[in-house]
Amino acid sequence: MKTLVVGAGIAGLTLGGLLCWQERPPVIVERSASPADGYAIGLYPLGSCVLHGLDAYREMAARSLVLERYELSAGSGRVLQSLDMSVLTGAIGPLLMVSRGDLVDVLEACCASADLRRGVTVSSLTQHSDGVEAVFSDGTSGGFDVVVACDGMSSLTRERVFGPATGFDTGWALWTWWTGGDGFDPRVAREWCGPGWFFGVYPVPGRVMCAAGGPAGMAGGDDPGPVLRDSLAALSGRNPAVAAALGDLGPAYEWPMSDVRASRWVRGRVALCGDAAAGFLPAAGVGASTAMRAAAGLADELSRADARTAPLALQLYEKRCRIVIERNQTESRRLARAMFVTSPLLARARDHIARRYPAERALSHIIASAHKPF
Repeated sequence: MKTLVVGAGIAGLTLGGLLCWQERPPVIVERSASPADGYAIGLYPLGSCVLHGLDAYREMAARSLVLERYELSAGSGRVLQSLDMSVLTGAIGPLLMVSRGDLVDVLEACCASADLRRGVTVSSLTQHSDGVEAVFSDGTSGGFDVVVACDGMSSLTRERVFGPATGFDTGWALWTWWTGGDGFDPRVAREWCGPGWFFGVYPVPGRVMCAAGGPAGMAGGDDPGPVLRDSLAALSGRNPAVAAALGDLGPAYEWPMSDVRASRWVRGRVALCGDAAAGFLPAAGVGASTAMRAAAGLADELSRADARTAPLALQLYEKRCRIVIERNQTESRRLARAMFVTSPLLARARDHIARRYPAERALSHIIASAHKPF
């Protein structure tokens, strides 16, 4: 069975590695010429369990650190929640903090027998009853039994084959950058939420990713630094570590706080996986883990199929994974609604609830999904 995977991100490389493990190495095309370092990822056991099946968990653990605690604070600096992560995930494994670049490196090593083509995109797809013809940007073409779009929330493959997808837009944006992390506890992820602003720090080995947010368009131009420093002035004035992190703010990645949900995941021999099917807001930090688990579910269904029965395997994959994933996505949306508010009155109400509503209850659906087969 010949499989084309479009996109060498987390979902695409997880799927590629598992297909290589099945001795059915795919063709993988990726538009970027080289992988970017990206951002920090919190990898729940929901997704990291897949690495055991690739014999890559130890390598991932060596590049990660175990997150021991999560703290949520009000804009005033008052701690609203302080959660021991072992209470949340201890029964199924640790939550690993890793850079996206390191995770991609580990997954790409699992795809050694795949035909990975960087700097290449799909120009067209033509689907027939017995296969899909793909034409690539480098002038080559090929026939495939299955095509899986793992090309992210702005998936061109999804647009071509399935049409427009719906989504949820918070109206906010985050700007992320890396800093050395002086003054921050490397075992703790911390977030501060105020009316109209957000700041978070997420440790990985040797450094910390910072994220500052506010209403989309607030920073304007190419340099968000002055506006972000101004909006976070009260917090940085009380917290020297935050002030130092804002001092390190140079080139920052702007991340629109919106997601996407495809109305269907399968059409004939073409399927969506990862962010192309259900792209996550970072509110619960579960997007990467869910993408890996979805790719594993798809690979498992394909392991029992041949070229003729591949369309059925894709249908079974959607039935198997979609409900759980969309519930987790809904949970992330609910958390984002609470985090990203501009009204001082709503911010006070949010803080009041956060002091009394345990974080483990807020994430209950996501944690429960680690105990469900999908």
